Amino acid sequence: MENASKALIMAGSVLIALMIIGALILMFSNLSSYQETDVRGERSSQVAAFNSEYETYNRADVRGSELYSLLNKVIDYNRRETTQGTGWSDQGQYLAFEPMEIQFTIDISQLAIDGRNRLFTTSIQTSPNTYTVSENQNRFENSIKSTIDTLENTYGQDSLTRLTSNISRIFISDSSTDQQKQTAIETFNRYSGKKNITSWDDIKESTANTSGSIRYQIYQYYEYIQFKRAHFDSKNAEYNNKTGRIVKMYFEFTGKFN
Repeated sequence: MENASKALIMAGSVLIALMIIGALILMFSNLSSYQETDVRGERSSQVAAFNSEYETYNRADVRGSELYSLLNKVIDYNRRETTQGTGWSDQGQYLAFEPMEIQFTIDISQLAIDGRNRLFTTSIQTSPNTYTVSENQNRFENSIKSTIDTLENTYGQDSLTRLTSNISRIFISDSSTDQQKQTAIETFNRYSGKKNITSWDDIKESTANTSGSIRYQIYQYYEYIQFKRAHFDSKNAEYNNKTGRIVKMYFEFTGKFN
């Protein structure tokens, strides 16, 4: 009888132990499930937050100045967080997200004062009238940066803006009257800030095609300003099937400036 009682007690103890172990297993299983759900929710929030930074550009009527900023933003992301990142402090070496790509189309001759480009060139086009930025270097900006920096150091940004706004009043034809030429010289001096000229020879029409001349330089900056004033429509955006992150955006020039 005593042995039977001990056997029952032992069986009960084993049963209780099994119940406790089962409860612990269930608890850990539920905890893992909750944690996995939290991780998925956090990842979804991160993807949504990431995409929202770029989807704001996925619309009609994107200014060239906004597109210009977007290109640099994408290049910075590609360098820091994607497989394009190679620097010691770049996270892309272990995050390994797909690099983003921005493609836009524009006939750059529409940016020039007379259809002849002096700043933008076709040398970095990926196809006729098409530019693609998809690496960790902004080849589009790099192709003009040195020229723009030199112009802004020479004249000052504000002066260049004023000069390009008055370009039709300053850079008139050689057949204009002497009084018109004198007025053009005075207008240039009023807005140039750092430069003053006394002779029509300094800004005459024939210097428009002479690299380094005043007229040539202002025509260059005019193209830069025109690009920033241009309007683009976003035509499409693509997302990575696995990460859900936006990876490609396409823009097209509308033919309008503002």
